[in-house]
Amino acid sequence: MDRRTSLLGALAVGCLLCVPSGFSQEGRQSPVAAWRRRVQGMLERGRLPLIDLQATYISEASVQSNPGIVRSGGKASDVAQMLRWMDELDIALLAFAPAFASSGEPSLALHRAHPDRFIPTTSSGEFARWWNDPVAFVRQSAADLQTDDYFFMGEHEFRHYPSPEQVRAGQTARDITVDIQGSGGQALFELSARTGVAFQIHYEIEDNLLPPLEAMLQAHPKARVIWCHLGQVRYPERNSRYGPSYVRGLIERFEHLHFDLAVARAGFVYTPSGARDSTLFGDDGRIASAWKQLIEDHPQRFLAASDYRPAVEKNYPQQIGHQRQEILAVFTPATQRKLAFENAWRLITGSDWA
Repeated sequence: MDRRTSLLGALAVGCLLCVPSGFSQEGRQSPVAAWRRRVQGMLERGRLPLIDLQATYISEASVQSNPGIVRSGGKASDVAQMLRWMDELDIALLAFAPAFASSGEPSLALHRAHPDRFIPTTSSGEFARWWNDPVAFVRQSAADLQTDDYFFMGEHEFRHYPSPEQVRAGQTARDITVDIQGSGGQALFELSARTGVAFQIHYEIEDNLLPPLEAMLQAHPKARVIWCHLGQVRYPERNSRYGPSYVRGLIERFEHLHFDLAVARAGFVYTPSGARDSTLFGDDGRIASAWKQLIEDHPQRFLAASDYRPAVEKNYPQQIGHQRQEILAVFTPATQRKLAFENAWRLITGSDWA
């Protein structure tokens, strides 16, 4: 298939996914009001609320219907524990993107049970349903968004190496590639551009992967993209371009591009490469001055996040502590607020916090 035919196919998929540009406000004011009360309550107690937009939810129903989850070492999310942690750790809101589900319904059901805490989020693109048929996956996300019930889209893996816990278990299933310029990528970017709903991407940092992403951002300037894991370089020898200056250039060119700060601690080593993969930190364990300056210069483009998933859920308090102590604490109070909750608030509601 030549390039022109591929692009025409992507445009056809985009037409199939057409949804109204902008949502009706009916039925959406109540959850936003509940979220505002929870955030405001933390502020009034002198706390810094955090809205965590990068988290993966596995429901009990999904585990029961898919025995392979347990066989591969997976398990359901402990919602009761998460509720306790949200209060203990000042997590105001959480976007729990459901995995191993045919739609975003598990996230919506969780929101109905706890409407002041959970943000209805479409499915997580971290599993085979996305990898194997991204066009069908986006078609379902579009159907979810047409209900007006959802406020956010989950993480979508375009290039992903096995996570640390999978490396330890000898699992390679998530060493995957989905063509970001293919019909699924085109449909996803177009869906975000049409609806104004933000989505996340996991996209490893390597020289050969950067031009395709730039091309997509150029082709879909209204798409609201959150590139997860700022500065996470797992194979340094494959990157000669990406750094604070490169990210600054992207921010100045693409007004709807954001980055989240779900990164490992400074000393963490990604075993397959032997590299400290979080280039956000210098040798002294502190955020490097060039990264710090970039974030202070453009504080509206970055978000605190945990990268929660059931396989490592016991680490959630440490992940949030890392976000607060090693990242948020080094910035000015105004920037801290933007990173912790104001930017996420704008992305999920379409309005500034103030």
